[in-house]
Amino acid sequence: MLKYYLLLFFRNIKRQKLFSFINLLGLTAGIVSTLVIYLYVTDQFSHDRFHKHAEHIFRINQTFIWGENDEHQFSSTGPGVAFALQAEIPEVKEVTRVHPPGKFLVSYTNPQHEALAFDEGGILAVDSNFLKVFTFPLLKGDTESSLRYPNSVVVTETTARKYFGDEEPVGKLLEVADINTDHYNATSAGSKQVYQITGVVQDPPANSYFQFDMLISMSSLPKVKQRSWSWIWTTFETFVLLDERATIDAVRSKLPALPRKYAETTLQNVMNQSFDDYIKSGKKWELFVQPLTAIHLHSSNIYNRVGTVGSITTLYILIGVEAFIVLLSCINFMNLSTAQYTRRIRESSLRKILGSARSQLAFHFFSEAFMFCFIAATIGFGVTQLVLPYFNVLTNNDLHLNILRQPVVLVVLGTLIVAMSLLSGSYPAIFLSKFAPVEAMKGKLRTGKQGKALRNTLVTFQFVISMVLVVCTLVVFQQLRYLSQKDIGFNRENLVVIDRAEWISDKKTFLHELGNIPNVEAASWATSVPPRIYDADQFNSEGSADKKVSLNYVKADQHYLPTLNLEMKVGRNFSENIPADKERVILNETAVKEFGWTVDESVIGKKVQYPGQEKEFEVIGVVKDFNYWTLQAPIEALGIFHVEGSIATNGHQSMTVRIIPGDLDAWNKCIASLQTSWKHHAGDAPFQYEFVDQAFAESYKAEEQFGKALIVFAVLAIMIACFGLLGMIIYTLEQRTKEIGIRKVVGASAFSIWIMIVKDYTTLIILAIVLSTPFCIWFLNNWLEDFNYRISISPWAFAVAGGSMLLAAITITGYHVMRAARMNPVTVLKDE
Repeated sequence: MLKYYLLLFFRNIKRQKLFSFINLLGLTAGIVSTLVIYLYVTDQFSHDRFHKHAEHIFRINQTFIWGENDEHQFSSTGPGVAFALQAEIPEVKEVTRVHPPGKFLVSYTNPQHEALAFDEGGILAVDSNFLKVFTFPLLKGDTESSLRYPNSVVVTETTARKYFGDEEPVGKLLEVADINTDHYNATSAGSKQVYQITGVVQDPPANSYFQFDMLISMSSLPKVKQRSWSWIWTTFETFVLLDERATIDAVRSKLPALPRKYAETTLQNVMNQSFDDYIKSGKKWELFVQPLTAIHLHSSNIYNRVGTVGSITTLYILIGVEAFIVLLSCINFMNLSTAQYTRRIRESSLRKILGSARSQLAFHFFSEAFMFCFIAATIGFGVTQLVLPYFNVLTNNDLHLNILRQPVVLVVLGTLIVAMSLLSGSYPAIFLSKFAPVEAMKGKLRTGKQGKALRNTLVTFQFVISMVLVVCTLVVFQQLRYLSQKDIGFNRENLVVIDRAEWISDKKTFLHELGNIPNVEAASWATSVPPRIYDADQFNSEGSADKKVSLNYVKADQHYLPTLNLEMKVGRNFSENIPADKERVILNETAVKEFGWTVDESVIGKKVQYPGQEKEFEVIGVVKDFNYWTLQAPIEALGIFHVEGSIATNGHQSMTVRIIPGDLDAWNKCIASLQTSWKHHAGDAPFQYEFVDQAFAESYKAEEQFGKALIVFAVLAIMIACFGLLGMIIYTLEQRTKEIGIRKVVGASAFSIWIMIVKDYTTLIILAIVLSTPFCIWFLNNWLEDFNYRISISPWAFAVAGGSMLLAAITITGYHVMRAARMNPVTVLKDE
């Protein structure tokens, strides 16, 4: 029996090569997209679940205290939060902190006195119990003691090989520059410390929130111990390991009391106000609990400091799109199968006459669908292996398809084959096995309105899905183009930021040299540049000690504003000829309003006070608001202090250079000149630079990848839908062959017949456009709500999407329609 079904299957493929090819193409596309999305979704949901205690580890988030009217949570807490948790919550077994101290120049001199130096950005300062809480297996060293003592460092396997090759790394000494720089004095020179390697850890897996090359002991940073009371030095992520018997609700109920009890000291020391006064001013200070396993996909409302996160919304969208692609493939199979009904119905009727039961005929069509799906799955498995590298580049992932390591893929593939076989074979099996054989053999069958309505519904559904995908793709890219071209208050093009300027002792001479390089329009010295401005603190205005304003700030010289092309609203810039400007400040419009002042000349001469000091900074100017963070974030209050002033920063500095636009050769020469000047002043220190426009683009990289993925699925959906339409057109032409012949006999032209056929499926596509529009508007409005700056959904997106589908449909089906319209009526009417 199996041999019989196989023989019939391959015979039908041989007879109907075009239909068989289209069927396999559609089913294979559905299987490939399913496998790829399955691997991606599985990887996304696996993040941080490899830790032994993953289900009992939680991150403590807090209110974003540095923003006004910002409902986001903040993953960063002060060092003092850990001590409060340990003292007040008995359910906590371990508390551990993670602090990203920044980039540092790390060097090693081997016994042959050869020096290796790298600028390491993947350094995390962690508490001694970090490797006890999290599962990062040590290859060498001891979990209990490797991070216990000052100046201890644990390196990853890859980092050990980079510095020492095949030599034994444990016990080796690394020289680390800037690790103990006074982060509260930007002008101080960084010191060098010697760190001993106490362990080698496996490279963190790609699905880990923590990505690092080195772990240094928290006790290596004296500032942490000195400021252990602080709740506003928010550069630490705090994690707790709960007792197995503890409930998260019990922990959550005890958190509200902690800020009031422990943040009071910080508020008194730094802001000279009580916790009650802080709350009465309209601000909040709350702590929140977030499971470790939820960080990657459920952090859309959280500002994360250490690692990158994904989006559960994007994941759900991809899962939904994938389900629709599979449905489109199955519907396509149904339509193409019924399109062959004239031949297949006589075949089925003849089998009935010879004694086949209806159940046998249905099983035959189900088995045929199964064979198509099985072959499509086999082909799809190979195609998936080919497309995965491209998908990895698109989504910045490292996915692999390996049956030996992922046997569950076989289960998924088998389930998919059975499900698609049942879906795609059900309608043909019922449709092609129910007719009376005598009527079918005489050619007197009619499909009836019910069958036509079902086929039209299926085709319309296909184009509804295609329309949704095309419109969403267009709007996503319109939004991304809007973000890339939006006026953000300064010119982000042609700006090069040279990092690590604190390594240079004579910064003014270096800056002067940069300004004299050909094709350099302007150069500035500052502590940070948009969109990477992170220094912040609470300030109060002159005579209003009770009113605190969260002020983000940067320290910069007098060239900063003209280099960025910032617009001065009121007042003046810093002046090199006025030494007193080193202790003055320029505010943005938002900051002026937050202090309760008016943006006009009356603000000049007013003073702001730095927390915990009697020092006051006179306002000399107001700069027009500009986006100094990503476009997803609102514009907050900002202060620009002088780069040589006394206000504290994180210690990092940079040189910003505006290059005159030119051809690629001119750019390369200019960058080479910048590097030459750097080498002259910084010696062998690595020359690192980035472009400001690219830094802004990175902030919506995930949305760009999402848009690219939508393009692939939209094209796939249109292709499958058009092939389904092709099946329906061929089916319709088979049914109306004699009608077309009669119309030609009575004088109908080929064009009028073409219009008659085309108008039917044109109506279906227009209906699909109408039906899909409300969903598109609802979905896209929800997606755009995540952006502070967004476009309005344009009617042109629907017009372009609908027009492209109509054009694709007419192009794909036009040949068959015109062939039928131009046939000789004698051929089809000779038996009448």
